[in-house]
Amino acid sequence: MDLFDRFAGNDSWHTRRLLEYAGTLTEEQLDRPLPTVIELLPWRESNKTLRQLLENIIFTKEVWTAALSGADMDVNGPPPSQRSPKAMLQRLEKTDAELHRIFRDVRSRSAWDDTFVDALCEPAETFTFGGVFAHIMTFNAHRRLMALDALRQLGVPTEGFGDPMEYEESVAPWNERVAVKLP
Repeated sequence: MDLFDRFAGNDSWHTRRLLEYAGTLTEEQLDRPLPTVIELLPWRESNKTLRQLLENIIFTKEVWTAALSGADMDVNGPPPSQRSPKAMLQRLEKTDAELHRIFRDVRSRSAWDDTFVDALCEPAETFTFGGVFAHIMTFNAHRRLMALDALRQLGVPTEGFGDPMEYEESVAPWNERVAVKLP
């Protein structure tokens, strides 16, 4: 694995785990105000509940996937029916497949410093592929750790800390637990 595989893989793997944990909670727990809300980001984003944190992780990937592929999207986000842990997991699988495809292509062309125009911004802005990838990984890591803390505060027994080394160990061919699962 290279660094792209490790960062992108860990982000997807850990987000999947968080959504699976969240799937064990009630609607009230998902929407309960968090005791501590950290609003670091300069754009409009609410992180007042676990559901909002998880939604922001998925929506961030959907927005960047649309920007990178030149697709249109509703920047107001999906309807409430698409914000359950199960629905967010389905959305994650869909957007991750396309986002990883795009970034694997960038990697294979060594095009991390190449630019593209993000027409979803008003006005349109130009970004590098590498900068966008680093942006997604940085801010989703922040959101994932906040979501992990929220799950623990809600009494959900979670494993690990979302560390990329945990992800690597979970997919490593030298790990006996993983090796046994291989076909």
